[in-house]
Amino acid sequence: MKVLEEDLRNGYVRILVEDRDDLWVLFMVLRKGDVVYARTTREVKPGEGGSSRRIPMTLGVRVEAVEFQEFTERLRIRGVVVEGPEEYGVKGHYHTINVSPGDQLTIVRDSWSRHSLDLLKKSVKRKRVLLVVLDYEDACIAVLTEQGVKYVNEVHSELPGKMYRVNHEKAVEDYLSEVVSASINTVQQEGVDAVIAAGPGDLKNRVAEALKTALRRHVYVDSTSTGGCQGVAELLRRDVVKQAVGELSLVKAGEILEEFKRLIVKDPELVAYGVDDVYEAASYGSVSKLVVVHEMLHEADDERRSRVYEVLEKAHETGGEVVIVPGRSDVGAEIQGFGGVIAVLRYRLFRG
Repeated sequence: MKVLEEDLRNGYVRILVEDRDDLWVLFMVLRKGDVVYARTTREVKPGEGGSSRRIPMTLGVRVEAVEFQEFTERLRIRGVVVEGPEEYGVKGHYHTINVSPGDQLTIVRDSWSRHSLDLLKKSVKRKRVLLVVLDYEDACIAVLTEQGVKYVNEVHSELPGKMYRVNHEKAVEDYLSEVVSASINTVQQEGVDAVIAAGPGDLKNRVAEALKTALRRHVYVDSTSTGGCQGVAELLRRDVVKQAVGELSLVKAGEILEEFKRLIVKDPELVAYGVDDVYEAASYGSVSKLVVVHEMLHEADDERRSRVYEVLEKAHETGGEVVIVPGRSDVGAEIQGFGGVIAVLRYRLFRG
């Protein structure tokens, strides 16, 4: 996503939608009452007896409903037209704006919350993915960025022949240890968002387990026909890279959910769930980690929906970590069972 223009004093942000992930971000950002301006087409009838035809025009629509169509990669924004060409008499009528990658639109609202702006800015900042591709001869450590692939390090094994069994196994361990150490250094220096280990054979799994333990984060694993930097080029053509970037929020939400479930058994005063319970915790500035199912942002009940947005805003104001996930995901479905909102707290709240 590109923010083309931002004027918070006048309440508007103009953006360019670049990919499917941007549509998802917009779905989370847009709310009822926003006015969206975009280039669209509308069927109009020029005069009596004339046949109707679709005419391109720029309309301003006050948002009433937003629908994310995952399989068509399109966002549908429905509402009442508040501004448009006078000659077509569209003002006051309902219209649906279909947004796809490549479209520009302007969003206008009375005041922008830190939460909404943070979501937009996170979308502008592209994800960085660590790629570790190895076989028994070479390992290549690279970082995928918006600008392309940055090759950071190469490790050569120089393994002795398998006939020297003891020395061979020791050399493999030393080789893997060097690969893991170099990978951890890259994570710390480059600030990556996701990690993928790949290659032929079992070495990738051993590296993935070591990285998972050291970094305390999920590590994606995939197969390539060769290791080293040649294998990186092959890995980039595989779906796992897109999957890793797309699932970052789900992975983080899953980690928070596991921590939440541990605490609800061991120390229940350090968690909160459900809109009202989490709202109270957020009011005290106690929310350290928050996961919200995105359907809660489009609640039909105005008061309940408003409370959800207040929770998000308060969590941001107090430095809480906020993750929003789709309800159809496994993590989202489980959180739905806790009222659609869960929180891990900084300190205990003794509720009566």
